[in-house]
Amino acid sequence: MTREIIVYGLGSMGRRIARLALERGYTIAGAIDLDPAKVGQPLRRVLGLPAGQGDTAVSADAAKVLGAARQTVVLQATSSFLAQVAEPIERCLAQGHDVISIAEEMTFPAAACRETAERLDRVAVQNGVRLLGTGVNPGFAMDMLVLALTVPCGRVDHIRVTRTNDLSDFGPTVLTGQGVGLTPDAFRDAVADGRVVGHVGFEQSVALIARHLGWQIERVEETRAPIVSSVARASDHMTIEAGQVAGCLHRMTAFAGGREVLHLEHPQQIRPDLDGQATSDRIVITGDQPIDMVIAPEIGGGAGTAAAAVNAIEYLACAAPGLVHLTDLPINSPRVLTA
Repeated sequence: MTREIIVYGLGSMGRRIARLALERGYTIAGAIDLDPAKVGQPLRRVLGLPAGQGDTAVSADAAKVLGAARQTVVLQATSSFLAQVAEPIERCLAQGHDVISIAEEMTFPAAACRETAERLDRVAVQNGVRLLGTGVNPGFAMDMLVLALTVPCGRVDHIRVTRTNDLSDFGPTVLTGQGVGLTPDAFRDAVADGRVVGHVGFEQSVALIARHLGWQIERVEETRAPIVSSVARASDHMTIEAGQVAGCLHRMTAFAGGREVLHLEHPQQIRPDLDGQATSDRIVITGDQPIDMVIAPEIGGGAGTAAAAVNAIEYLACAAPGLVHLTDLPINSPRVLTA
C-alpha cells in the first residue's frame, strides 16, 4: 500500500517535492507552512495545479496536521541547518511519522551537533520510526556518487571533488547565503560575521565519506572566496551588475594519517554561462585504480534534491527505526509504485 505523506515547508524546494510526489501517485495528507499567503489555500493552488490534485488545505498548525494523520512520511523542507529543523523534526517523530529532510546538515547531523543527532535517534527509536537526510549536495554529488566510484578500487589514497553549478534554480535564501549581489569587500565582511556561509554540507560529505571508508579525520581546512562577475547576470530571483559577486568559491580539505585525503571544491554562482563558464561535476580518485569522472553539465540541484527526497520514501522500510544515513540504504533510485 502506498504511504501517505505530509509536506512540511512549501518554499521553492517544498513545492517541487509536493508536485513530484503527486506526479508519482502519492497522497498528500497534509501540508504545513507558516506563510500567511499560503495558509488556508488549497495545496493545488499553491502548486499551480488543476482541481483534484492536492486538495488538502495548507495549515500553519503543525501539531494539528501531524495529529490528524497516522504513520505518514513527512517530507521536510524548511531550512539548511540542524539547529533550525531539529525541534519540528522531533515533533514529527514523536507523533509516529517517518521523516525525510532535505536540510543539508541532516545528511550527517552528528557533524553539526552530536548531542542533537543522538537525541533525534533516540526519539525515532522510541517511536518506531525512521529519520533520513538526503539531497543532491550533500547526499549525492559530492558523497554517495563518490563512494559508488570507489567500488572497483582496491585502495583509495586521495579523493578530489569539484562541483561547478548554477544557482539560478534557487530562491533568495540560498542566494543570500552565497553572497550573490554583494561587492567583493562586503562579501568578505559577510563571511567574517557569518552572513555568507557558502555551501552548507561539506562537513556532512566529509563525515559520510570518512565513515564509509573507515578514515579517521584529524582536521579540516576551509576557505570561502567571492566569484566576481565581469558581466551583468540575472536569475528569477536576483539581478547583479559587472563587478558584483555572482556566487561563492568554497573549499574544504580533510586530513587523515597526517596527510591530505579529501579535497572538496564548490564554485556556486548564478548564470555562469553568461561569463563563459560551463557547469560540471568532477570526481578524481587516486589509488590503485585511478578514476577521473566528469559529468557535464552539472547534476541539477533543485530537481535532483526533490527527486532524492521522493525516491527515498520507498526505501525507508529497508532500515531499522532510528537515524538513518544514506550509506545505510540501497541506492535510492525511482521505483514504480504498486497499489
